[in-house]
Amino acid sequence: MTAPRVRDRTMNGVLARLDRFQRRHGVAGFPYAVLCKYLDDDGPRHAALITYYGFLSLFPLLLLGVAVVSRLLATNPELRRELITAIVPPALQATVDDAAAALPTSPVAFVIGAIGLIWSATGVVYAAYRTLNHVAGVRMRDLPNPVGAYSRVLGVVVVLLAGVVAGGGLAVAGAAIPGVGAPDRLLAALGTALSAFAVLLFGVRILLVCPAQLSALWRPAASGALLLAVVLHVGGPLLTALVRNAGPVYGAFATVAGLFTLLYLVSQALVAVAETAAVRRARLWPRALDTSDPTEADERALALLAREQERIPGQVVESRLIRDA
Repeated sequence: MTAPRVRDRTMNGVLARLDRFQRRHGVAGFPYAVLCKYLDDDGPRHAALITYYGFLSLFPLLLLGVAVVSRLLATNPELRRELITAIVPPALQATVDDAAAALPTSPVAFVIGAIGLIWSATGVVYAAYRTLNHVAGVRMRDLPNPVGAYSRVLGVVVVLLAGVVAGGGLAVAGAAIPGVGAPDRLLAALGTALSAFAVLLFGVRILLVCPAQLSALWRPAASGALLLAVVLHVGGPLLTALVRNAGPVYGAFATVAGLFTLLYLVSQALVAVAETAAVRRARLWPRALDTSDPTEADERALALLAREQERIPGQVVESRLIRDA
């Protein structure tokens, strides 16, 4: 019976030393606080929801982008082809081209079809809307009614569509500039990062219900855009190779699995950026490794989680820690 007690005391001593270290040093305490908030907010589930709805929204968004580009550049088929190639992933180009060719040509029918595609693409933006406001600790009673919520969501869908087309346009324009000498993949990544920065900056500002200045959002937007460009332009070719090798075993499901994997990496990266910004904004660090000795940041984090559950005017939900005397 002596050995287990010795091991327990040793483990408790190690835990206490680690806790003291991360409380004193932000380089360790801040990442741990981000991890704690990520788990408090059920980050894996939110990333999975964004992935699921992102997969369902991806095809309508790409199809709408191709349809708009085809209409605007109807008299310039070469530029239209380059821009569509820059927008649509290689694995989806044949499917998107076939679907775009089947779209109605009359203006009225095209507008009706475009409205349907925009509505189909709202799923991922609505999932992002709920995730952002949950991470920011917005009270349930402060969220707008469905009309107000979907007004914000539809606005961001338009911003997202413009960003997709702009990203492809920047990549094509960069490749066309003489004497640049940069690889096409680097130019494409730069175009993706610039357009993603604008989409994240203004999209988050529209979706967040709580007040947030653009000056406080540009750093998280820049971090998210950089991560997004890296994941898409480094992970994309890798996943293409994996899908090619897995094709004989999984068949058509290999492409689906590859897209889900890529979208999940993007979702996890963006949720992590949002959690990092929330921890910094509310000063939710350092958090305690030893939950029997919580920090002030633990109390603030728990109070925000409790406050978020206020659903009707006049309701007050408080969190209070009773410490041993």
